[in-house]
Amino acid sequence: MRKIFLATSLFCFFSVAHAQQLHFMSQYLQHNSMYNPAAAGVSENNQIGAAYRSQWSSFPGHPTTTMLYGDFELKKYTSGIAAYLYRDETGPTSRSGVQLAYSYHIKARNDKSRFAIGLELRGLQYAIDKTKLSDALGNNDPVLAGAESKFAFDAGAGVYWTNKKLSVGAAVSQLIESKLAFSDVPNATTNGKLYRHYNFSANYKIQTGDDIYIIPNAMVRVIENSPSEYDFGAKVDYQDKVWWDLNWRVNQSWSIQAGLKILQKIRVNYSYDIYTSPISVFDGGSGAHEISLQFDLKKK
Repeated sequence: MRKIFLATSLFCFFSVAHAQQLHFMSQYLQHNSMYNPAAAGVSENNQIGAAYRSQWSSFPGHPTTTMLYGDFELKKYTSGIAAYLYRDETGPTSRSGVQLAYSYHIKARNDKSRFAIGLELRGLQYAIDKTKLSDALGNNDPVLAGAESKFAFDAGAGVYWTNKKLSVGAAVSQLIESKLAFSDVPNATTNGKLYRHYNFSANYKIQTGDDIYIIPNAMVRVIENSPSEYDFGAKVDYQDKVWWDLNWRVNQSWSIQAGLKILQKIRVNYSYDIYTSPISVFDGGSGAHEISLQFDLKKK
C-alpha cells in the first residue's frame, strides 16, 4: 500500500491541471481571509492563531497541513490585513507558502454594514522528497532527474459585504496562473501551472434566544479542470463562548465541530471529518482531525 500511495500522491502533485492545488480547512468560518482577501480585518477582532489538520491516517504519508496566521483591522485607515504561513504535506510531496492579504473597507452611514475589496499576494514552494520515491519508482525514473523544488508567485482578489447578520463574499486565487516546470522537457508530465480557484461564501446570523445564535453557512469552490466542491453547514453559538457546527461536503464528507472560549481571549476549535467518498471502503483511519487555537488581541 505504501508504494501505491506514494505513486498516487506523486500523480496528484504533477497533475496540477486536474487537482485542487490549495489546501482546504473544514473550519472555514474561522479562516475567511484565507479564502477571500477582502475579509481581512472585517470581523474587527484582531487575532493570531495556529491550526493543524491530519487526514486519512491509515495511509503512510497521509496528508497534513500546518498553519500560522494573523488577521487585523487597521481602523485608522479603514482597512485590514491578514497573513498566513502554511505547509501542506502528502507523502513525498509538499507545498509551503506565505499568503498576504489587504482589504479596503467602505462603511455605510449607519455603520451597520460594510463593503470591502481585497488583494492578496502568494508565494508557494512546491517540493519533492526524492528519497521517499526511489523504492517506489526505481532509480532510473525520469521524475528523479527533475528539480526537487520550484517557487512561484501569484496573486488574488476578492469582494466581501456584511451587515453583521448576513455576510457574502467572492474571490479568486492564483489569478496570474504562474507556470511550474520541474524539468526542462517541453510538455512533460512534470510541468504545469497554478490554476485559478474561485471561492464563494455566505452565512447568516439568526438569533433564536437570549445570546443563542444559529448561523447557516455555505462555501462553493470552483477550480479549473477539477470538480467543484460544495460545503453547507450550520453553527450554534452561545454567548460567543461555546459553539457547535455540523457541515456537509457534497458527495464527500460530514464534519462535526466544537469550540469554546477560555479566559475571554483564547478560542479552541476541534473538528472531525467523516468521509463517505472516496476512501470509506478502507478500515479505520479514514477520517480527518483538525484543531486550531486563536488568541484575541483586541481590547474589550
